[in-house]
Order: sequence, then C-alpha cells, then structure tokens
Amino acid sequence: MGKLKKAKNFDELLDLKYGKTGTEKRNEFEEKAQYFVINEILIFNI
Repeated sequence: MGKLKKAKNFDELLDLKYGKTGTEKRNEFEEKAQYFVINEILIFNI
C-alpha cells in the first residue's frame, strides 16, 4: 500500500495498482469500470 501513496495523480495510481494502459490487468479493470458506469446510468434513468 505504501507505493500507492507515492502516486501524484489518478493516472499514476491506476498505473501502480493495475499496470500500465494496455496490460491485461488494466484492461480488465477498465472494462469493469465501464460496465459499472453504464449500469449506474441505466439505473438512474429508469
């Protein structure tokens, strides 16, 4: 957890926690994040 405190912005935090853009772990995180956002939009528009 200590290395996460060194992140200067959100992009660096994601790089440290999930890997650089294009890596399998980062792509999986971003896909799940997009599903979450779409789900929230659909729920609040019903």
